Amino acid sequence: MARSIHVFFLILLLHVLESALANKLSSLSLADECSLLFQLKQSMTINKSGSYDPRAYPKVASWNLNGSDGAGNCCLWDGVECRFGHVIGLDLSSSFLYGTISSNNSLFDLIHLRTLNLADNNFHSSQIPSGIGRLSQLANLNLSSSFFSGKVPKQISHLRNLVSLDLTGNLYIVYNLYQLELQSSDFQNLVQNSSETLRELFLSRVNIDSELPASIGNLTHLNILDLSWCGFTGTLPASVSNLTQLTFLDLSVNQELLIPIPHLASLSKLKYLKLGDAIFDRNNSCDWLGKFPNLFYLDLSYTSLNCEIPSSIGNQTQLRELYLRSIGMIGQIPSSFTNLTHLTALDLSENMLTSSLPSLESFSNLTSLSLSYNNFDRWKLPDWFGKLNKITYFGISDANLYGEIPSSFFNLTQVEELYLYGNNLTVDFNLIFSLRKLKYLDLSGNNITLSVIDSHRNETQPKFKYISLASCNLKVFPEFLRFQNQLEHLYLDNNNMEGLVPGWMWNISKDTLLELTLINNLLMGFEQHSPLDSWVSLQLLDLSNNMLHESIPVPPPTIEFFSVSNNNLTGEIPPSICDLTSLHLLDLSFNNITGSIPPCLEKLSNSSLTVLNLRSNILQGTIPNIFSTESKLEMIDLSENKLEGQVPRSLENCDSLRLLDLGYNFLEDMFPVWLGALSELQVLILKFNNFHGIIRMPARIKVNFPKLHIIDLSYNSFSGDLPHQYFQEWSTMKETKANTTYMETYIEDDSIFKTYWFSIHMTNKGEKMDYKKIMNTFSAVDLSSNMFRGKIPESIKTLSGILLLNLSNNELSGAIPPSMGNLIRLEALDISGNKLSGMIPQDLVQLNFLAFLNVSNNNLTGPIPQGKQFNTFSNDSYMGNALCGFPLSMKCGDSEASKPPKVSFEEDTESYFPNGSDWVVILIGAVTGLVIGLVCGDYLSTKYYRWFSQRSRR
Repeated sequence: MARSIHVFFLILLLHVLESALANKLSSLSLADECSLLFQLKQSMTINKSGSYDPRAYPKVASWNLNGSDGAGNCCLWDGVECRFGHVIGLDLSSSFLYGTISSNNSLFDLIHLRTLNLADNNFHSSQIPSGIGRLSQLANLNLSSSFFSGKVPKQISHLRNLVSLDLTGNLYIVYNLYQLELQSSDFQNLVQNSSETLRELFLSRVNIDSELPASIGNLTHLNILDLSWCGFTGTLPASVSNLTQLTFLDLSVNQELLIPIPHLASLSKLKYLKLGDAIFDRNNSCDWLGKFPNLFYLDLSYTSLNCEIPSSIGNQTQLRELYLRSIGMIGQIPSSFTNLTHLTALDLSENMLTSSLPSLESFSNLTSLSLSYNNFDRWKLPDWFGKLNKITYFGISDANLYGEIPSSFFNLTQVEELYLYGNNLTVDFNLIFSLRKLKYLDLSGNNITLSVIDSHRNETQPKFKYISLASCNLKVFPEFLRFQNQLEHLYLDNNNMEGLVPGWMWNISKDTLLELTLINNLLMGFEQHSPLDSWVSLQLLDLSNNMLHESIPVPPPTIEFFSVSNNNLTGEIPPSICDLTSLHLLDLSFNNITGSIPPCLEKLSNSSLTVLNLRSNILQGTIPNIFSTESKLEMIDLSENKLEGQVPRSLENCDSLRLLDLGYNFLEDMFPVWLGALSELQVLILKFNNFHGIIRMPARIKVNFPKLHIIDLSYNSFSGDLPHQYFQEWSTMKETKANTTYMETYIEDDSIFKTYWFSIHMTNKGEKMDYKKIMNTFSAVDLSSNMFRGKIPESIKTLSGILLLNLSNNELSGAIPPSMGNLIRLEALDISGNKLSGMIPQDLVQLNFLAFLNVSNNNLTGPIPQGKQFNTFSNDSYMGNALCGFPLSMKCGDSEASKPPKVSFEEDTESYFPNGSDWVVILIGAVTGLVIGLVCGDYLSTKYYRWFSQRSRR
């Protein structure tokens, strides 16, 4: 009883203290509030970088409590709004604020605030402070695009007076990672507590990752709802139909959210509807597209509607912007489409539209038009295109166009972006110069006519930022480029330009050029030594697949992607390469580069470098021990060189490594079991080296290649049993992946985007194959041409996801395990050149995808299994055994004949000395054995002669 009284008085005391504090804060004078604002200024740093708003300026910089002319009156400060003697509004958006805000910040003592806008700042991935809940009068809260992270505090859901809430866009721009997470329970509380007041809710890119609650229908006063990129799942609740005041709805990029169209039918006030990349409850009819008569904006891109454009689309006469990109639209465009005369933007690209394009001559307000990637009947550009004279963006790529571009087309004098690539057009480039506002041009894959442009044409040329003339059958460098000084991206790939790169190329767009690619030409060198450092902003340079025959050109320090693969470059890797501290990718593969791998590459491997590809050169010496825990390397390919020594132990620091290829060298080492600790490693190639010893799984390593799905250890000297313990550990090889992706890395920032696909070479189905792209579904184990002995372990059956298994040319014995029939995805099986005995298990017939089988040169006996894939293999698959049945000419006898002969007692007591008939059998066997020995000897000597020759050439 006494304890209860004590608890009661404690609660009473806390309540009194809370009331006193509230009274104190409510009695704050304006001078007190100005002091609190000044404390806020002192807690923040101004960092004048990173804002995306051109109007940004540091508002708090001018705040001052002292001074004349009312400088101490915070109601006159930038971004501050006062009413009734209190600060009620604070707009510090785009103010270059940097740092963190704690919950005890003076900001949260401004309890009269009704508006708080901190958008477009950088709060350094800190959490939204829970102190936000003390601002109980808040009606408008905007924390968008300010690099907040972590969980949204539940206190936000307690703000019962909210009219507008915006948490949009708090994510890493480069990696596209969600920064903010809102618990589903807090989201429901927010909806419930704000149902009477909320008019605008912006939660785009806030990770909620739950089903959308039915309580969303309680927000009956809502005008704007943006829940794009929130990770919603399940089905859009029917209660959404209660949101009859909605004028703006964005549910796009919720890829597991099913949207029943009838739930949206009552939203008659909608003017803006965006449902891109969502899932529809479809009935193969798109008639509902004409059911929203007030729409100004409609975006259904990437939704896979797979239906025809309905004639009812013509009812949407108020539409200003229509985006139906890549939705599987089929058939022809209906004639009613021409009713949409108010359109300013139209995107029908990446569909399967057929027939001919109706005249869009009446679409005089169009500023953006994209019809690319469709199956229109073969057509020429009609003259009426020239009447769309407000067009600034024009894209009709891969749309089955042919012929000359009509002169009327060049009336589009406002066009800034023109994309006509992948057609069969004939283009007189001189006419392009009449489009004076043109900045972005892509004519790749067309027939370009270029004439020599003299210097007097410089003033009449457009100032391009982006030019792509790839696959245009150009013979020489276009002369007009010498007058371009604002270029950022230049692509001249896949042409027939030969000889030397002209000297004037190094003078174009020195301050602005970001990307230059000259892939797949016939270039042999440079007119003058390449001063690549004259391009002070260059980030991407790709000169691969040419005939360059000189030393490695060194790009400027700003470079991020540098590839000169597949040339004839000579000399050593220059030490100056190591100064490219921004470099993400270095590809010098397939050249004639000599010398050793410079140890100074440690500077790159410990900074930004993600890909190091030195494959197929003449590099010698050891691999330097240069990899630290700071390494970001994802791919290392040093194959096809003359490297010696051991695998450097520092590779175990490369936690991000996904591919390691050291094949075709002279490395001499035990199996590097410590690589098993690399949790991201997917591909390991060590073939054609001098690796040796028994492969054992160490007990001290907790993980053993958890993501490995390709391993090639062929042509080494590994011995002992097959690594059966690893077979049980390689969990990725047990999976059947539903979604196919490629192993790749990419460089992405505001100015460039480049994808680089990982590649390998492996023996598959008896042939050496180059995999230019590696699918995540491709799993392979190649342990061939070693000295493994013993039986094929039963644990092999656990690798049920592999497509390729090669155990050939070892010393394996015993029977083929019937459990290998569990390798249901197997496409190629090679166990030839061993000492396997017994019969081929009938269980292997169930390998429905098996396209290649080689069991030759073993000690196998009995009938060959029949049925399914086994009916497709040739004699070569079985040679060098005692097998019978199709496809061999040797027929199998009946079951009695195939049994071993019975031996009687009388026969057993006979003399062991052979009689006359026995001598005949013996002589026949001796002659036969001699012939087989000669044939096999010739086979083995030929095989190892080829192997020795390959090694000698290395």
